[in-house]
Amino acid sequence: MRALNKKVMTLACATCLTVGMGAVASADTVDLGYGMYGSTSPAVKAVEVMYVPTDAKLRNNEQSQMIRIVNKESVDSINTVLKMHYDRSFEPIKGDVVDGFSYYQLQGTDKQGHHVASLLVIDYAKSGLDQTIGIDKTILEKGSEADKAKFKNSISKHVSVYSKENAQQQLASLPGDTVEGAKLAKAVKAINDSIPSHINNTFDKLLAADKKTSARDKEAISTFTGFMAKQLSVDATHVAYKPVQTRYGTAVTGDVRGALGFDGFRNSFALIGYAIPTDKGLSVQFLYSDDSSYDYWTNELNHMYQTQSLKGGK
Repeated sequence: MRALNKKVMTLACATCLTVGMGAVASADTVDLGYGMYGSTSPAVKAVEVMYVPTDAKLRNNEQSQMIRIVNKESVDSINTVLKMHYDRSFEPIKGDVVDGFSYYQLQGTDKQGHHVASLLVIDYAKSGLDQTIGIDKTILEKGSEADKAKFKNSISKHVSVYSKENAQQQLASLPGDTVEGAKLAKAVKAINDSIPSHINNTFDKLLAADKKTSARDKEAISTFTGFMAKQLSVDATHVAYKPVQTRYGTAVTGDVRGALGFDGFRNSFALIGYAIPTDKGLSVQFLYSDDSSYDYWTNELNHMYQTQSLKGGK
């Protein structure tokens, strides 16, 4: 009996070790849309919070309803912005602008401590990108001088429709840039100086179009919005972007390190992004974390995408 118990204990311990090692060594998968998947390193756990596949055949009823709502709200928002910020009128954006999206929480631990991040993936439909290029082209050809100035670097100068090949060529030609120090501080100051007026002007236009709210309530909302806008501030210590080669092909990556401030409170952050062209649309990923975890998540994304720098051009 003692020999049998010993064998059972040995088998149980071996099973626990095998399961434990399997859990440590396994990697999680995140959906980047359009048939692209990324695998985390073994030390990083990915938890799916929200997910709508780009392939309509893989969606359940709830996911199909979610994508319909997202597209309707996106189209309405884009058309509202076009009316508010540009002098000429446009054909309204219609159809799908988003093919799918996903949101994951990532967690990992190293000798520096525990790291948490959020990964948001948005897959922009080719039809929406083509309509955007068309609007850019119309502004450059027929818009006011003020509107044209907003599109001096418009992609429509180089392409008339979206395609993976066109997008990759444009991204590969990017020279890349890093902004720090005094130059960045000057840009941040200009942004902070413009925040109150930008927010106030936007809300004033929205209130002006609102036929249901009373004049008294509109004044109260405008006053409150103006007060809140003055409390907001942004800070940045590093901004960069560059073309890269990934396991999915040519892409561009960029990052912003800084902080958001409100009424004396300051929250540091790091935002790392990738944009990857595909035949059906553009997949854009944003990873958000505390700035102290920037190096950790940069290394993790380099692992996931197998990132290699490109020289760029132009």
